[in-house]
Amino acid sequence: MNRARQQEGSALLAAIMLLPVVVGLGLALLQFADNEQHAAVREQSSEQAFNLAEAALNAQVGQLARVWPSSERPFESRCSETTTTATNGCPSSLTLSASYGKLASTTCPAGSQAEPWGSPPSNRWTTYVRDDQASAAYFDSGAEQGEPAYDANKDNKLWVRAVGVVNCRVVTLVTLVSRQLITVPFPKNAVSGNWFAVTNKGKKEIVRAEGEGQPGEFSLRCEGRSAGQCEEWEPAKEQIKPYIKGPPNPSPLLNESQLAAVKALAEAEGTYRSTALGNCPRTLEELSGRPAWVECGSLLFTANGTVNSADLPGFLVVANGSITFKGTTTIYGAVYALNPTNSSTASIVLGGATTVYGALDVDGQGGVELGSNQVNLVYTPRAITELQGSAGATPTRNTFRVLPINQ
Repeated sequence: MNRARQQEGSALLAAIMLLPVVVGLGLALLQFADNEQHAAVREQSSEQAFNLAEAALNAQVGQLARVWPSSERPFESRCSETTTTATNGCPSSLTLSASYGKLASTTCPAGSQAEPWGSPPSNRWTTYVRDDQASAAYFDSGAEQGEPAYDANKDNKLWVRAVGVVNCRVVTLVTLVSRQLITVPFPKNAVSGNWFAVTNKGKKEIVRAEGEGQPGEFSLRCEGRSAGQCEEWEPAKEQIKPYIKGPPNPSPLLNESQLAAVKALAEAEGTYRSTALGNCPRTLEELSGRPAWVECGSLLFTANGTVNSADLPGFLVVANGSITFKGTTTIYGAVYALNPTNSSTASIVLGGATTVYGALDVDGQGGVELGSNQVNLVYTPRAITELQGSAGATPTRNTFRVLPINQ
């Protein structure tokens, strides 16, 4: 009886019964902590992928602000660290690597969600530039994927899609980017330069300066020249109707930022031509555009043809050298010679049967030479009043989106 009443071993029995409960609670806590840690890692990876995608998006917008793509110079259809170059419109991989160099994308396990546009998960970042289809207000992934990487519909808007991948977490962002254009002020003169000369000695009209509502003035600096050398023409022969002399314009007529804006717009419109690019104009038609920018030295055109049209007059910038026309030529728009060498010779020469419906302007000590057998210049200011330049590009308000994983 005494042995039956003894309590030895009861504590061990209780401990054995409680042990599974305690172990279960411990394992549950470990599982909970592990799940929380994995969730934190996934959340951190998603946040890092978002930051990387946003940085790539902003870098691509910066490229669009610098150069707006055209049909002659489209951007790369898919930009990544392995495809970016100095000329294809892709973001700089060096800049993104410097900021996000410690982020790593791992090989994703089989069955992982693929990026819908085909960007491999090994790409830490990828950007796409696409034309906005039919000027749509909302991004349609399926429709936009096949659009060209330039402004094909010429509405000054492009979609930018950016993908960031960190530890197989994929974040896709999109925004609509709008090109900004500014009006570039330009003097409204019929002729502006250091001097002008009419070589035709006959009694005939060479310049018709009536204008549209207001006659165009002759603005001459006359630096280093006498009055006769500055204005060489025959007033008694009524060669200029009417001749109104205005105050001299300063040289250059446009400052560096304005010239850069005009040049950037010509580049975007595909009307920038230079010796370096190997696309110097061979025909008159290749001088068309508003603006058109030519860096090809002195040019001579003797063929017949038409540049621009009355409804769409152009603005031709001769960035270096002079330009001479001696054929049967009709030019609608203004011709502006920058004369960077400050040459005192004629920077613009109109001969043959050439007529410019617009204005003629020269910087520095260069001049304008007229004198064909017909009216050389009919002053019309439309090309001047409608001159624009590129002022970069910015995201359109309320178009920034985080896309679903299937877009």
